[in-house]
Formats: sequence, structure tokens, C-alpha cells
Amino acid sequence: MFNSKDNNTKTTSSSTSNSKKGHTLLGEGTTINGDISFNGMLILDGTITGSITGSQTDDVLTISESGFIDGKINVANIIVNGKIKGDITSTGKVEVASKANIEGNVYYSTIEMNTGSRINGQLIYQDDKKSSKISNIEDKKIK
Repeated sequence: MFNSKDNNTKTTSSSTSNSKKGHTLLGEGTTINGDISFNGMLILDGTITGSITGSQTDDVLTISESGFIDGKINVANIIVNGKIKGDITSTGKVEVASKANIEGNVYYSTIEMNTGSRINGQLIYQDDKKSSKISNIEDKKIK
């Protein structure tokens, strides 16, 4: 079973096709201080203090009930069921689950909110033109 050439070939070809996209899980009890850039899927059950950036147009950041982020988030798609202190900019879809608690502005194209979720900040709709203006403003503030 493990030494079969057919099984090894299938494993090699599937791992090659998945090598472009990563799936990362940061477990409960894990704490990271610093900025993170990822592609693929990032699932957060722990704590991150710093900004998070997704590098692809189909990336997904998932924050579970135990997950916490203190920093700016700039991703294509985000699913929130934990706590965020900072602004969120999404070019795709924002899903705000029932246990979510967001303290910051949410810049979105598409948003879905469940009963019980909380956002203490502004919901700001953006199209492609507005998202480039927002990033230009943020660049100027940093300098």
C-alpha cells in the first residue's frame, strides 16, 4: 500500500498542484508579535499583534472564536468569528459570524453579517477605484 508506485505518483502530483497555495493554522495558545504576509488560507485560533496581508486575490483569512488580532488587516476574503482591534480592508467577501467583535473600520466590497456580531466602527463600501485610493492614503500616513 505505501510502497506502491501508483500511490507515490498520485501523492507527488497532488502535492505539486497544491504547492502554490498554503494552508496555515495558528493554534490556540500561539502568540505572534509582528506582521504576517500569507497566500492561500490562514486559520487563526491564537493571537497576532501586527498587520496581516494576503498576497493573492483569492486568499482567505479565518479567525475562530478564540482568535484575536490587534492590527490592520488587508486580505481578499475574511471570515471573522473572533476579536479584531484594527481596520479591515477586503477586496472580496467579508463574513462576520455571530461571535465576532470588531473594533475598527471595515472597508468591503461584499459583506455578510450574522445576528449577534458586533462592529464598533464604520462600514465603508469600496469599489476598485476606492480601494486604490485607500491604499494611497495609508502609504502617505506611514511616511
